[in-house]
Amino acid sequence: MELRHLHVVLTVAEAGSISRAASLLKIAQAGLTAQLRRIERGFGGPLFLRRSDGVELTELGRHVVLRSRDLVERFDDLLVTTRKLAAEHPGTGIRLGGVAGSLTPLLVGVVRSLLPTHPQTTHIERSGDAVLELVRTAKVDLALVTEFPQSPLRIPEEVDYRTVVTEPMLVGIASGHRLAGRGEVRLSELADEEWAVLDECYGGGRLNLQLACEAAGFTPRCAHFGVDPVSAAELVRSAHTVACFFPSGNDLPGVVLKPIVGNPVHRCVMLVWQRDCEAAEYVEDVYAALLRAYQERTWGHGRSAKLAATGLTVAAS
Repeated sequence: MELRHLHVVLTVAEAGSISRAASLLKIAQAGLTAQLRRIERGFGGPLFLRRSDGVELTELGRHVVLRSRDLVERFDDLLVTTRKLAAEHPGTGIRLGGVAGSLTPLLVGVVRSLLPTHPQTTHIERSGDAVLELVRTAKVDLALVTEFPQSPLRIPEEVDYRTVVTEPMLVGIASGHRLAGRGEVRLSELADEEWAVLDECYGGGRLNLQLACEAAGFTPRCAHFGVDPVSAAELVRSAHTVACFFPSGNDLPGVVLKPIVGNPVHRCVMLVWQRDCEAAEYVEDVYAALLRAYQERTWGHGRSAKLAATGLTVAAS
């Protein structure tokens, strides 16, 4: 006996006629009659008395209809409430995360292409530690974080990771700067310059830049603090200012990006995920697609020759 059989019994009882019920159910009258006989055998006796003007419920039929109506109403309510709950809290969604400046938009695009039917949310935090905590507590499934060798992240035991790319820090100078014709520059040659310092939420690496400059024999003259990459580029173009950037697919008109001799400052961009989360099954596909997308974005449009000597290292898939 199945739920659809109860629907048949209720329809016949409410219609009061097999012919009218057949019309409501959109099946042939002979087919409904045969189906009703099989249902009655399943219940152990006749549910309806057949009359010339229709059908009438037997005592067994009244019992079946009463209990069936309650069961069907409860089941219909179950369907309505579960579908509403599923819409409010989709179980097949992918929750992404990252720090600003960590190529998180690239991750969003990759996951959307790989899993187009999965709803997505994205959480951007100001620090890698905050992102890792979201991953550890299963509030985020997949995320990108950045790590500098001089200030390593504390990766929780529950979190797995893979390095996507190791990016060198590049110095941005105006196209008319005295060093603009150089293939690469030494940090010591920038000792007298004013620096625009990216906010740490953009992966600026201020501490690491400071340590590298001190190792080169000077303390950087940081004049502009907490700026975003667009503002930093504007300051470089319009004033006697230099700033640090990382390789990307975005052109900065009027700004020339120069590798630093010895590549003293670099960062690792890592894909992280909670080991036991459902999205872990997609990690390999996401990782491979992320590598391809990064290479297309960063090395395309004739940029490979300019970046080949910078120390940029993309992981092997």
